[in-house]
Amino acid sequence: MIHFVIGGAVILTATAVSWLYNQKTKDELERQAQAYSERDDILGKYNNLSEQDYDSYNAKRREQASAYMSLLFRELEIHASKVQPIVNSYNELFEIIQSEINAETTSPYRKSALKREYAKLEDAKIRVVEYAKYLEHERTTISELWVKQHYDWLMKRNIPDALLPLEWLYLGKLLIVDLSDMNKPLEGSRHTLTFNGFSGDAEKQQALALRYGKEFPILVVKSQGSRFFGCVAKGIAFHDYIRLNRPLEIVVERFVSGKQQYLCSYFDGLGSASLPTQNLIHTSLRCIPGQRLEVYFDSFDATLAHDPFGIRTDGKKLPPPLLSEKAPSVVGYDALELYIEIDDNNLVKISAESSFFDTETYWSFLSFELNDYSIRLAKGHVELECELTETLDGLRVKNVFIHKQPQIGTDLPFEFILITAELNGSDLFGWKYGIEQLLNFVSQLTISSSLAFERAKQIEFFKRWQHVVEYQRRQESERSVDFECIPIINQDKNTHYQLKIDNSIIQAATVNDSSVYSFMSDIENAQFIYSCRLFIWDEFQTKYIPAIEQKRLNRASYFLEQGNVFIDAPLFSYQKFDFKKANKFRLTITKPNAALQRQQQALDAFFEDRLIEPRLKEIFLAPNAYAADMIAKWWDFNIDWSSQLTESQMHAVKTALSAKHIAMIQGPPGTGKTTVIVEMLYQTLKDNPRQRILVVSQQNTAVDNAIAKFKEKHPNLVSKDVNVVRVGNLDKIADEIIEDHFDTIFEQFIESCLTQSLNKVNSIEDAKLDALYEWRALLTQIKESRGQHKVSDEFFTTMLMDKNIIGATCVGLAARKAGIDHLSFDVAIVDEAGRATVPELLIPLLRSKKAILIGDHHQLPPSIAPVLREDSAKEEMSFLEETFLEHSFFEMLFEQLPKACTAQLTEQFRMADPIGNLVARLFYSKDGENRLTNGSKDPLNTSDFAEQDCLIWVDVWGRQQKPQGTTSFENEAEAKAIQIYLINLSNRFTRKIDVAVITPYGAQKRLIRKLLQPYGTGQIINVGTLSIKVDTVDSFQGSEAELVCYSTVRTHGSLQFILDKKRLNVACSRAKENLIFFGNKRHLESQYADGKNLYPDIIKSAELYAWKNSKITKVVIKPLEHGAAAQ
Repeated sequence: MIHFVIGGAVILTATAVSWLYNQKTKDELERQAQAYSERDDILGKYNNLSEQDYDSYNAKRREQASAYMSLLFRELEIHASKVQPIVNSYNELFEIIQSEINAETTSPYRKSALKREYAKLEDAKIRVVEYAKYLEHERTTISELWVKQHYDWLMKRNIPDALLPLEWLYLGKLLIVDLSDMNKPLEGSRHTLTFNGFSGDAEKQQALALRYGKEFPILVVKSQGSRFFGCVAKGIAFHDYIRLNRPLEIVVERFVSGKQQYLCSYFDGLGSASLPTQNLIHTSLRCIPGQRLEVYFDSFDATLAHDPFGIRTDGKKLPPPLLSEKAPSVVGYDALELYIEIDDNNLVKISAESSFFDTETYWSFLSFELNDYSIRLAKGHVELECELTETLDGLRVKNVFIHKQPQIGTDLPFEFILITAELNGSDLFGWKYGIEQLLNFVSQLTISSSLAFERAKQIEFFKRWQHVVEYQRRQESERSVDFECIPIINQDKNTHYQLKIDNSIIQAATVNDSSVYSFMSDIENAQFIYSCRLFIWDEFQTKYIPAIEQKRLNRASYFLEQGNVFIDAPLFSYQKFDFKKANKFRLTITKPNAALQRQQQALDAFFEDRLIEPRLKEIFLAPNAYAADMIAKWWDFNIDWSSQLTESQMHAVKTALSAKHIAMIQGPPGTGKTTVIVEMLYQTLKDNPRQRILVVSQQNTAVDNAIAKFKEKHPNLVSKDVNVVRVGNLDKIADEIIEDHFDTIFEQFIESCLTQSLNKVNSIEDAKLDALYEWRALLTQIKESRGQHKVSDEFFTTMLMDKNIIGATCVGLAARKAGIDHLSFDVAIVDEAGRATVPELLIPLLRSKKAILIGDHHQLPPSIAPVLREDSAKEEMSFLEETFLEHSFFEMLFEQLPKACTAQLTEQFRMADPIGNLVARLFYSKDGENRLTNGSKDPLNTSDFAEQDCLIWVDVWGRQQKPQGTTSFENEAEAKAIQIYLINLSNRFTRKIDVAVITPYGAQKRLIRKLLQPYGTGQIINVGTLSIKVDTVDSFQGSEAELVCYSTVRTHGSLQFILDKKRLNVACSRAKENLIFFGNKRHLESQYADGKNLYPDIIKSAELYAWKNSKITKVVIKPLEHGAAAQ
């Protein structure tokens, strides 16, 4: 049983718990009563002394005063002895809470519960520290009165309180006062309370206090000696809104783009806080300055000054408190209300004054027993042990436990109604589905909490991806050059200096054919703003430090001329630098890379729990612990299929529809993944047309095919209920989707606005006519720009708001950052998910309530940028090969998630039977059983094929070589064999077909394209009726062709690269009719790599041909005569 309690192993003493609630313990109350009794006895003796004998009178007064002083000191010592243990326990508790909140492995629901209690705990911690000061103040005052023999004053001192007195002020203290309490010393502490702020703000505070009423709340926010400054605005915020869990009206001041937050104010600017865009209910709508919103405080400290869990700016100051438009009790998207039945015997155990009955006290989950389904819930310091009712539609209380300390467990996305046993809870509030969801949720939390090690490993996996993206960004988006020069002062601007970087120095610092100069040229051509940083070498610190002050960065100018870079900048006036002499400088240029920046932001959002559906993070951190959460309606429902599907396709669609949070479908080549996606879209939107679905893939063709086939198959649904938009590069999408492209929709919108404005010309008032003309001129300018006009992020998002289906590639989605950030999706369908990197997958999944991932981990893993394959990358990131190049995230999830939320497509319809059989046997068989079968039941007819033999091996005796300046290989003989074969085929073959020429090596691709250059230079080369595309195997994944020619290239040396099973699978599974290998049979047959060489099997399955004398001829193997020996 996993039991979540406050601070894990920290058990607060009764005194510490009482201190938390600002209450005295039973022992303290009894001891204080005893002390006051002793005091009354001493005071009675003191007051009854006779003044007849002056010397005797003074001696007796001193005696009684001494007795009382001893009593006071005794009480002070007793109280002082409790301070340090309380401080120690709170420090330990704070350390644990901070570490648990900051730990990436902590559940978002747990973090929510801990954050909510932080301010209360912080107040208790501040009070105990101030209490020590109070005790010391009392000790000093008593001592002074004794030394000065002010016995009457001494005898009037009260017994030191067990709690901090009301009149003792401290930072974070909330008081109810009236104006007469301000600006005068408080009795007992001599503290003075005044309004915070300069004269203008202080007057605002007083006006706000007067508007509030005779008495008003005020929060102490600053102090200076015995003078304390209070804020009425924050006092009202705490007293009337945070304490009662009510929304507060704030005003948006401005948007901070770097942090994706709005700076907001409340109560006439007296209080300020930040509102992150992800905390808005409608994240797609951009707030404008002056806009009013109702929000809740989300993360704040005792003085409402900071977010205690934020990242310090410049390493010093914490950011302001965080706000949220969403109620703090809601985490995720479930809002289920369930009943808990309690009998009178258990109810009487809970005091009527208990915080258990307060509306501002939250329910939280403590533990779950898998064997008997008993659930422990907490509310304040009350713990309920519950069981399921007989009707399985509610909970019943078995036992009630009253704790001395609050039970902080894990937040629940559920609300509970407490009802007595006399009411029929089942009839009134019973909900079986809600109880099923509760059981799924708590069982998942219980399992996940026991897998801390596995979760930590997964966090490390995601951290590594952060490192990879940062490295890639540095290598691809940053260029630096170190140079030495004597700055020349600018005569026109005596604070500016001119520096020059010679072309020779720039060329010497070139990396991967790009330099500071080329980066700056690219930025200039793209009309971006320079992102430049100039540093100067500091001999004392032995490092480069900024050469320009932050606030003056925009005053620096950069010029390009004939390969040289000129800089005009206001350099820092460091006394330690002599600018009359040569100094070492470094110029660093950052070129915008939207895709990498977006991936970096997606990873940051993942670690900061900024997911639409928090449970997706839980699944990614512990996939093997996920208890499949299914929607029974879909699984039990007899689905009305819209098309003829195979058994495995129907099972895949059912699995995807039934899964509540995640479903994964493995789709081998040709198994109808697009058909399955179309059916998912139809069933989902037919059930609820208002759902928003994101369709994403690695390739444009996959997205376009799915959307085009959906529109073609379901025109009625599209015309009535479905709006489609395609996001991405207009030049790369299919013709039939152009009408749905964002640019097309945008142009139609502008055109309709122009038409409307023209219609209003005759009816509009003269006073408004000028404004209309200006509006028309702007619209005309936008229309004529034809794609050059930059659409604002807000407008882009607004245009997507009413769209049901949004299609994009991973790259397109990454480039269009803000639009996706401001939308939420009910479902994200990611095709070719096995080829997407983790950051690419996170971009759509962060904004989705449910993920459907479709891919094939038996094909190539994600494409890795060339910069990551270099030795320098592997030196810096030794984990690179193991973590990213061998297995995909898709494969890991598919293997570890429960079978209930995974499915496999098992019938292929692309490949002719001989090719399909080969692919199934080599790549999709387990324990001798093929997991992929040929779906077509018709007899194979090859009469229209390019070759009658579907599977051919052409034995070519060529020679591999490396072209100068490359690390890739080419084989001229194989390239010529392919060229001549295709030319001859075009002369005898009249049917139009697609031909793919693929090879593992880029150099061979370039050579074949060069040989075919006389027939065309585009992506598609037309030779007769043949439409030929030449590409690498890696680039051709996801595509298909009637005829595929595969050039193996290698004739000697290691075959590790082309023996890669996943790459070979892609090569073999692209052909629909004919698959022809061109390669050195002997070399490929003889190479064995730990029994993993599949080429002998391929050669054995293929018809053998030979390339000889520039001709391809079939090899006829004559059978041996009876009794003859083999030669």
